[in-house]
Amino acid sequence: MEKALGIDVVDKASEVLGELSKLRGRVQELMGDKEFMSYVESRFVKADEEAVKKVILEASSHLRHALARYRLDNDELDEAEELFNEAAEEYREIGSYENYLVVCGWALRTEAIKGLVGDDLVKKFQQLYEKTFNVEHLMPTAHYLSNASGTLGEYLVSLALTGNYEKIDELLEEHWQVLDANEQVSVLTRLMLNALLGPRVRLSGELKDRLSVNPEELINAFGSDMRSEFLPALRVALGIAKLEDVGRMCMSINDSTKEGTCMYAISVAMNNDAAVVQLRGQLIDAFRGLLSEKPGLLKELSVDADVLFNEFRGLVNGLDGKSLVQLIAPTNSGAQLALMLHALVNGDEKLAKAHALKGTVGATGNKLLKRLFLEAYKECCDLKSESFRHCHRQALLLPRLALGS
Repeated sequence: MEKALGIDVVDKASEVLGELSKLRGRVQELMGDKEFMSYVESRFVKADEEAVKKVILEASSHLRHALARYRLDNDELDEAEELFNEAAEEYREIGSYENYLVVCGWALRTEAIKGLVGDDLVKKFQQLYEKTFNVEHLMPTAHYLSNASGTLGEYLVSLALTGNYEKIDELLEEHWQVLDANEQVSVLTRLMLNALLGPRVRLSGELKDRLSVNPEELINAFGSDMRSEFLPALRVALGIAKLEDVGRMCMSINDSTKEGTCMYAISVAMNNDAAVVQLRGQLIDAFRGLLSEKPGLLKELSVDADVLFNEFRGLVNGLDGKSLVQLIAPTNSGAQLALMLHALVNGDEKLAKAHALKGTVGATGNKLLKRLFLEAYKECCDLKSESFRHCHRQALLLPRLALGS
C-alpha cells in the first residue's frame, strides 16, 4: 500500500482514528447527513442516535485492533498494548463481547512479552479464561470456540510454567472438547505442555495420555502447511507411512517437477547418502540467502550473520535424512513451530535448534516472531537446562503469533 499510494499507512491509520474520535462528538450533525444515514440504515433496523454511535465505534475498534496487531508484529510493545486496551474498551461499549475477548487476549499476551511472570501471569490468564468460559456468553460458534481454545491453551501453559499440573488435569477433563475445537492450537498446546512438564514432574498415566501428540495428529493438523512434495517423505520420517504407500502419493502429484522432488525427498528420509548430502547443501545455501536478504533484521536482533550461519550449518551437518525432511517441509511459522516442539519433546535438541534458527530468518514481516524464535534457539531447546524455566514469552506467545490468529 505504501508503495502504490505513496503514503505512510501507519500515520494514515492513526489520522483516521483521530477523525473517527472527533465524529463521536458530532452525532447530531451526522444524523442530518443523508448519504451517511443511508449507510446507517443499511446496517440497522432503527437508524437512531445509538446506531450512529455504534457505526463509528465499529469502524474505530476494527482499525485500532488492526493497528495494534501491526505494532505488536513490529515489536512496538507499549504502543500495541495501549491500542489493544483502547480497542477492547470500544468493543465492550458496542456490546461485541466476542471481539472484546479476542483483543483482551492480545493485550494480555503483549503484557506477558513485556515481562509479566509467575502468579501474576497465571491470575490474569485465569481471569481471561473465566470471562471466555462464562456460560452467559459462551457461544457454540466456530470463531468463538476457536478463540476459547487458544485462551484455554494459554491458561494451561501459564499453569505449566508454575508447575500446577493438578489444575491442568482438571481443566483438560472439563474442557477437552473446547481445546480440540482448534486442531492446530490443541496440538501446539499439548506439545508445549509436554515440553514444560515432561522433564520436571511425574505425570499421571491419564494426564500423560491426554497430553501426548502422535505424528498422525500433527500431520492432520498441519499437513496443509507443509510443502506437498515433501509431505510423503515427512510421513516416512515420522514413522507413519510405508515406502510403497508414499510412492503412490508422489505419483498422484500432477506436476512432474514436484513428483521428482517428492521421490527424491523419500530417498532422503530413507537416508540415501547422496540425497542427504544434496539436501544439506540446499538447506545451508537457502539459509545463507535469507541472511543476505535481511541485514537490517540482524542488526535489530543484535546478531552476527556469520555466527548465525556457522551455527545453522553445524546443526544441519549433524542431522540425518529424517531430520532434514522435517526441517525443510514447513511452509509457515506455525508448522515450523509444531515440528520444532515435536523434536524438542522427543529429545532431538539439534533439530529443534535448527527449526528455531530457520524460524528466525524465515518469519515474513514479523519482527517479534523472529525475536521469539531467536530467543527460543538460545534458551529453550534444552529441556533440562535452568534457562528453560524462563521461556515464558516463547511458550505463551510463539503459538499464537506463529499461527497468526
